[in-house]
Amino acid sequence: MIVFEETPFPEVKLFRFDGVADNRGTKIRVYSETEFSRCGIDFIPKESVIYEMPKAETVFGIHFQAEPKPQQKLIRIISGSGIDYAIDLRRGSATFKKWFCTELSAANKMQMLIPRGFGHLFRSTADNTVMLFQIDQDFDNELSRAISYRDKSIALDICGGSFTVSPRDDEAPELCDAVLG
Repeated sequence: MIVFEETPFPEVKLFRFDGVADNRGTKIRVYSETEFSRCGIDFIPKESVIYEMPKAETVFGIHFQAEPKPQQKLIRIISGSGIDYAIDLRRGSATFKKWFCTELSAANKMQMLIPRGFGHLFRSTADNTVMLFQIDQDFDNELSRAISYRDKSIALDICGGSFTVSPRDDEAPELCDAVLG
């Protein structure tokens, strides 16, 4: 069974599956097309990726894939913890540039579904964090986009001091200079 928590965006889903425990350990479902459909969620993964972050304060994002193949992303932490952000990048939306973040961890077993049209940022908060990242569209390098996590018009509160970021993220354009479509 899926247990949902409210988010400021009806399109952003935050949830966990109830686990089943016995003397051998715990079984936790991370995806079920049947359960998703029953809850009105249209998501079928085409690609799964595991990110391993040896150090806390590692930042990925703000990332998204543009039209004609925008992606939905299902995020789950296998070990460690981090803060996951969904940023509305839909021009014309009443919530354009607004964002929501929450802690995802191996301990809380929460997952976040980031819908098409939203950017995604993740900041690890523990060493040796491992993230399972499932995507409903194949990655297309030509459509892959990044926006600066320091963009003042979005004003993310990512706390912390210095981060480990890729050159791509460090040099990503501000939203006003980015090609969203």
